[in-house]
Amino acid sequence: MTLIVARPRYRRVLAAWFVSRVLLMLMATTVLPWFSHGAVLGDVKIYQGWAHILEHGSYPVHDTRWQYPPAAALIFLAPLLISHFGASYLVTFFFLALLADFAVYALLLSHTDRNAAADGAEPHLTGVWVWVVGGLAIGPLLLMRYDVIVTALAVAGLVSPARSVKLRWSLRGALLGVGALVKVWPGALILGLPPKGPGRRAVVWMASTAAALTVILSLTMTGALSFLSGQSNRGIEVESVLASVFMILHWFGYPAKVAMTYGSFQVSGPGISAVASFAELLTVVGVGIVLWWRLMRFKARSWTPGLMYDTAFTVVLVLVVTSRVLSPQYLIWLLGLAALVLTENGPMRRGTVMARPACLVVFCVLITQVEFPLLFGEVMGGQFWGTMVVAGRNLILVVACVQALRRLWQSGAREPQELADPVVTPASAAHAD
Repeated sequence: MTLIVARPRYRRVLAAWFVSRVLLMLMATTVLPWFSHGAVLGDVKIYQGWAHILEHGSYPVHDTRWQYPPAAALIFLAPLLISHFGASYLVTFFFLALLADFAVYALLLSHTDRNAAADGAEPHLTGVWVWVVGGLAIGPLLLMRYDVIVTALAVAGLVSPARSVKLRWSLRGALLGVGALVKVWPGALILGLPPKGPGRRAVVWMASTAAALTVILSLTMTGALSFLSGQSNRGIEVESVLASVFMILHWFGYPAKVAMTYGSFQVSGPGISAVASFAELLTVVGVGIVLWWRLMRFKARSWTPGLMYDTAFTVVLVLVVTSRVLSPQYLIWLLGLAALVLTENGPMRRGTVMARPACLVVFCVLITQVEFPLLFGEVMGGQFWGTMVVAGRNLILVVACVQALRRLWQSGAREPQELADPVVTPASAAHAD
């Protein structure tokens, strides 16, 4: 993979990644000034505090902000262990996030290169450029949250190469299992896995890895499963899709208030607790549609790697749109999966049906810093521009989600040649993966 990244034909995109990430690192470490640095840095300081508790063999169960699966502890502990050798926790965390960012970049590039080799065509670098430019658009937040590490696990769980088919799907399943124990949502990506042997192998390895990690962490640390009760207490966060309705109604007299609760800025007011329960129902319905498609409409012969990426993108988009919380770092997840989808949209391939929804998501990513942190004060105060930017962003995400579900629903019942350009045969698609 390293040799592929260094090839002359990829030097321009590599240079763009390098320059953009140097800028992000300089802004994250305050070498270059950047607005609202202190506010964005807050989560890393929370991670550091948790790491000191975790170091003594206990999860921070008495902190209402702790709502993370057990393996997230390993991500928070790693910078602390390294910092014992002299580096600061914050800088160490930034570099670990940067390594994860580069891993996503390298995985996308190597996947693009394999596609080009299979098609006998020039590499289609749109997806790689989307990750490079989108990461810069998200800003230093990319390096100041652990979501880029989760995204790296998810992307690796879909495209990690290996010489043998058995090893490939075992590795991918194990990576998805680790991802599910770090942030839950990578576990939903099993809905797009291939049928029969490879898919079953991946599911077995995913479940085994997740179970083994859970047992080990539960035996070595106290409170490993405490996150389950913490999640149930969350309300409607001010940036979520459903919150936008109440923030607009606030202009017309609805008594909405925003306060920090359970680790996020949540909206309170009459009827909002009922809406929070409705959000959970929406999540069940959205994921249920994808599951129903997989069980009842999907035909095994229609599976392609591109359809797997489309399914992954759709199910995560459903989770984000219906979530009670929609923090800007959630767009890092969607950016990685949208970039992967767009690697399948080359002129010689057309292996995706999600190009348009993916482009809508990329647009939302490009305006991330406008919403947070630039206008976040206005968002919390329900002021016009902040509220409208978030509401507009959320509306685009809803449109993308509806489009994605519709396209996925129509895709699984088609023959492979209907899903891709005629120059791409099922055999070549399988070889490319």
